[in-house]
Amino acid sequence: MGIFLSALLFLILLITGRTIYFRKKFSFETAEPSKVFTVSEKSVSKLAKAIRIKTISYSDTSMIDMKEHRKFGNFLKENFPFADKNMERTQLNDFSYIYKWEGKEKEKSPVLFMAHFDVVPDQKEGWLHRPFSGDIEDGRIWGRGTLDTKNSLVTIMEAAELLLAEGFEPVRTIYLAFGGDEEISGLKGAVSTVKYFQKENIHFDWVLDEGSIIAKDMFSMVKEPLALIGIAEKGFVNILISASGTGGHASMPPVHTASGLVAGAVSVIEAHPFPVSISGTVVQFLKSLIPYTGFLTALFLSNLWLFKGIVKLIFTKSPASAAMVRTTQAVTVMKGSSKDNILPDSAEAIVNIRIIPGETTESVIKRLKGIIKNKDIEINFLDRDYASDPVNESEINSHGYKTVKAAVEAVYPEALVAPFLVTAATDSRHFEQITDNIYRFSPMALTPKELKTIHGVNESISIENFGKMIHFFKIMMKMI
Repeated sequence: MGIFLSALLFLILLITGRTIYFRKKFSFETAEPSKVFTVSEKSVSKLAKAIRIKTISYSDTSMIDMKEHRKFGNFLKENFPFADKNMERTQLNDFSYIYKWEGKEKEKSPVLFMAHFDVVPDQKEGWLHRPFSGDIEDGRIWGRGTLDTKNSLVTIMEAAELLLAEGFEPVRTIYLAFGGDEEISGLKGAVSTVKYFQKENIHFDWVLDEGSIIAKDMFSMVKEPLALIGIAEKGFVNILISASGTGGHASMPPVHTASGLVAGAVSVIEAHPFPVSISGTVVQFLKSLIPYTGFLTALFLSNLWLFKGIVKLIFTKSPASAAMVRTTQAVTVMKGSSKDNILPDSAEAIVNIRIIPGETTESVIKRLKGIIKNKDIEINFLDRDYASDPVNESEINSHGYKTVKAAVEAVYPEALVAPFLVTAATDSRHFEQITDNIYRFSPMALTPKELKTIHGVNESISIENFGKMIHFFKIMMKMI
């Protein structure tokens, strides 16, 4: 009994000591808040104009209104005259615009700011303001693209425009790259841009693209807003599950129809979720929260070697947190017979899969084939060109991460900064070959309700958020 009590006491002292140590180690002093920045009506009107251009991307590219897409190039010229005059502009095609802002110290590696100007189609019902109205009302700018990501594009350009008007010259060369097909994987925009930079032998110190946000009221572990800087990104693949059958009248069905076979496979998939893994970026994210959580939560997070099972259980309680710790699989499309009384001669389902670091597109399809043990089911990539493996983790001690962090602390002093795993796909995943560090961060503070409007109805941004985004990019550009 004495040995047991001694061991228990040692364990308690060990985990308590680790908790106290990590609460001190990962705390940080925030920078002094910057001066108040007042956004002008002229700046606001630029985003409103951008929203009114219907640059909608469709998987069926023949549906894209190229006349509208081409309007965006003229929009950039007309609304950012200092940038047009003082930067070198390269247009690769209707989906790729590149600006080069020459820096004073040319021996230093350049940096890149990214955004995209295409948007997803709009739902027809439920909008308080028409989706491409660009209305300015109730302290907000309304319309598709106000959060994803015409807001980032316009604020990056406006920050540069204002600095150029002041006669500012950056230390490093800054590139700006804007794509017009991010919502359909960026094969003409981002991929063409990467090939251009490779041809020019340009390697970036770091790249900043869209991604995570400043999350308000989204994590119960801490009360402060969390500025989530994406240092890694999940992979993406669509898997096609299909089966063949014999057509005919539904009054004389076989034991299993093609639709029934596919439904059975879907049932197996949903009954076998991918395993939970807490490692890499997620561990860094959790460690950064330790000083700001309650002591009991800090105790769990400081001693994952002992409490990892409990932390895994906590994370799997909601879809948002579960997406950080496992490869997700969502059955999104199912097709069978065209009529209720006709047997389907074929059926299919599409499984949208977001892949956690440590797994690959190949390991995902291998796993699905392993759990669906039915020779009548075919399992294939829907489109291999649109699939991507997870993006490698970027450094948190680099110039790029520290610059983003410092700008956040200046504009949002109330926010806590934490590295994060981005669960959606971005154009920046194509840039791994030309930079060692990719960061994904959109400097806007959003509530869960606002976040749901991205790709949904009533997408809008507050003028306060819009102004802070301009301020953020100005500060970053000055720090480079």
